[in-house]
Amino acid sequence: MAESAGYDLDFATLHDLDAEPDLLDGHSCAIFVGHDEYWSAPMRDAVDTFVVAGGKVARFAGNFLWQTRLEDEGRRQICYKYQAKDDPLSGTGKAHLVTGAWELGPVNRPGALTFGVNAMRGVYAGVGRCVGGGSGGFTVYRSGHWAFAGAGLGYGDQLGAASRVFGYEVDGLDYRMDDGLPFPMGTDGGSLDITILAMGLATNIEADNRIWGETQYIGVSDAAFKARSLYGAVTSETLDACERGNGMIVHWSKGNGEIFTAATCEWVAGLARGDIQVQTVTRNVLDRFGAR
Repeated sequence: MAESAGYDLDFATLHDLDAEPDLLDGHSCAIFVGHDEYWSAPMRDAVDTFVVAGGKVARFAGNFLWQTRLEDEGRRQICYKYQAKDDPLSGTGKAHLVTGAWELGPVNRPGALTFGVNAMRGVYAGVGRCVGGGSGGFTVYRSGHWAFAGAGLGYGDQLGAASRVFGYEVDGLDYRMDDGLPFPMGTDGGSLDITILAMGLATNIEADNRIWGETQYIGVSDAAFKARSLYGAVTSETLDACERGNGMIVHWSKGNGEIFTAATCEWVAGLARGDIQVQTVTRNVLDRFGAR
């Protein structure tokens, strides 16, 4: 679809990025799409180096959550995830490479440092009864931003609702509202210079409407993991604190480069379903960041 619109693209996998840290050299823009949940430290290092040196990153993807390791020349991927304490690197001089959540110790490398958003401030929307009755789109807050030029969007409008682009896993930030506009709080590793363009609500606890015969898909397990990790115990209070999340579209200048993130797994649905507004935003980002 992008090539038919005249964009000159090269293609690579994240595993290629791990094996070749200079893979992005000579390119104006790196584009990431879909459900990019698992990254290694070398993959992130390559992106960070690229951006600081002046590269542009367009991320149309969601759920940037787990650090992995690749071994055996890339044939084996290791990720202990929820059992990160069992990773053999725990308690060693390489504990920062433990394959757990980016935002938690001993990794302590929030995803917002690379892409401007964090997965644990998401995660679920439009899956099961996690925001199951949501609009399916992003609420626009800064419609005057260049990314929205020509899209016919105003303050409070829904971007991508008709094509259901918001979901099923999204990334966000701790934020505050000031005069009707969201601002990053910086409490989660995100830079205060990040501009929040649009956002929607997510949750880590699936609503239970107590319908006979209905089985929950997500339940409370992710909220319990988050509560245990952040607060040391699972109680009604810590579960409540971990229930609410969000997904965001952000723009951020970092070093000599720029980052645009539409933090949702389903952005591609807007392109595949011919959503003109989603297509326009995508084109604006690629025209600014890339080469036709």
